[in-house]
Amino acid sequence: METLVLTNKAGLKWELLRTDAGWSFGTIAINGNPIEKPLTDGLLALRDLKSGALHWMKASKAEKTGPQTVDFSGKEVIDGVNFTFAVSASLCADVPAAFWKTSWKVDKDLKGWELCLTYHEGFNNDWRVQSYPWAGNSEKSDIAPMRYCGVPGMLVYRPDQSMVMLFAIDSNSDYLNPNTWTGNTEFHFANHQMAPQYRIACDLSAGINYEMTLQLVVSDAGEFAGAITNILQGWMKLSGYRVDDSLNVRTPQDAFDIVLDGHREMKSWKPGIGYEHHKGTPFVYVGNNPYIAWFEYLLYEITGEEIWRNRAFEQIDFALKGQQPGGVFHTSWYFIKSERTDGDVAEGFCSYDWMHDGYKVDLNVWMARYILQVWRRVKEKEGVDRQDWYKAAIASLEWVLSQQNPDGGLPQCVEIKSGEKSISTVCGRALVGLPIIAEITGDSRYLRLSADMERFLRKNVEGRFWYTGMHPDLPPGDFEQDSIYAVVEYWLDKHDRMKDKESLDRAVANAHYALLYWCPKQLSWVKSPTQCAHSEQQSFNQYSVYCYGNRKIQCLDRLFRKTGNPLFEKLKNRIMQLNFYIQVVDGPYRGAMTEAIADPWLERKGGFEWRGNPYTSELVTDLMLQLIEMKLVKNNVSVK
Repeated sequence: METLVLTNKAGLKWELLRTDAGWSFGTIAINGNPIEKPLTDGLLALRDLKSGALHWMKASKAEKTGPQTVDFSGKEVIDGVNFTFAVSASLCADVPAAFWKTSWKVDKDLKGWELCLTYHEGFNNDWRVQSYPWAGNSEKSDIAPMRYCGVPGMLVYRPDQSMVMLFAIDSNSDYLNPNTWTGNTEFHFANHQMAPQYRIACDLSAGINYEMTLQLVVSDAGEFAGAITNILQGWMKLSGYRVDDSLNVRTPQDAFDIVLDGHREMKSWKPGIGYEHHKGTPFVYVGNNPYIAWFEYLLYEITGEEIWRNRAFEQIDFALKGQQPGGVFHTSWYFIKSERTDGDVAEGFCSYDWMHDGYKVDLNVWMARYILQVWRRVKEKEGVDRQDWYKAAIASLEWVLSQQNPDGGLPQCVEIKSGEKSISTVCGRALVGLPIIAEITGDSRYLRLSADMERFLRKNVEGRFWYTGMHPDLPPGDFEQDSIYAVVEYWLDKHDRMKDKESLDRAVANAHYALLYWCPKQLSWVKSPTQCAHSEQQSFNQYSVYCYGNRKIQCLDRLFRKTGNPLFEKLKNRIMQLNFYIQVVDGPYRGAMTEAIADPWLERKGGFEWRGNPYTSELVTDLMLQLIEMKLVKNNVSVK
């Protein structure tokens, strides 16, 4: 038995193994600790599609071509076809990362097999995988084909986070292109049964030189913030990741002016009620009324136009009409009867959100927060004390306090008839809003609930890489990306209050973690910009770019100012311009924002450049409030 050993300055060691039959991958270790059992069967395998049996292939030749690189080659006959392969295995010099380029070709067409690529066989440890939006905290995952990922890979980790790895396809390649063979790439894993593996699930054709480079970035930091920051910084260095700063759609002021001009006459405005949720919908999302009212009261201060003050007051007044005797607010109002899969929704107030019924806890905190902010602002600016607003907000919050789950978190929804609570989720609007509410009211109970939610966040969200619940119109287990930036905002706000290093470290780590969900580059087959776009959610897979109930752009600006890391400033500018790209600039919905920027895998059946419906309410508010608060528009107001 013979070995070739590669080491680097970051503590990684790769011990490649030769037996009488040839060369295998052997063992990868970090700081003396093997990641898993060694791979002794070979360098790659062909899987029989009928039987599922693996035919492993060992290399017959090996040559150390650099201090941290070994090149292997081999050839076998499969079903009468000459299968030739080469593997170049390397370590980064100063990053805890291994990468290997596998190339293969056949002299005749080969059918009935798929190629498998992995880095170990057998198990000594428990593992979980995460790949947005298909697998989260998963003991088993079969993604066939892979699509709608950000970084094209999997986060592979032990449940205690003692070892965390990014197992990814090199994003510099034309990965997962549905028009080529790479669009047939799959991922499979089952804890203690099947090692994480990529499969090329296509018949092999003669005359094609197939090639795939895989990366394994490793951290043994043992906890969320250190592991994620180390891995993503390592991945960026390994991949040469750069933010494309060439996109320049319009200035923030121009985007702001488009909204002002469009919203004055927008047909989706329902006088005395609020904004139609988006084009063609029969309801107003009343849960956003106070949020939009806060934005429009600031517009009144900026412009002096009474229309914005009137709309702000009307939206809060109407939201109060949906408050129930127990204090909870209904979050929807249908202005015509609407059909749904399990019956009809009658005209009027309800808490039905796209086939997901129940009182929405997170949205009630959201509503109460912005009612209180408008109440305080109006009182300070005009001397008008709308106690009916204040009392309604407090009543809603009393209901919220009574809904806390035993794990310290808040349920995403509560069943209306039975009062049964869902599992706890991030509840990002509440996470950010409760300290603000405590400051306005002086009531320490909201800080205690916030502290409980932070404990839940550390253990069950960051501790499991499992972010759910930001979309109140979907079940509480829906895996989504928007709550990540609510978490970033929470930690930044806490750092503002406490000046503690840990809060900033966690904000930075969550911002890095979000990169796993974002497309890392311009996809070759899509015309619309794709870098930093993300799959919206599990149920509606398309590439979106908006901020949904969070301050993503503003958080990136704050991160840059606190850390000096230019990555965050470049990401801020990129995300802002992407949001300007999806603005509707003419027609009856001028000033709205489309729900998508592209559909790279044609799941919405409208072509690669599919944009979807124009949204007229919360997405616009999400963007415009950030521009105001970042002082990027003229006639700035001072916002607390």
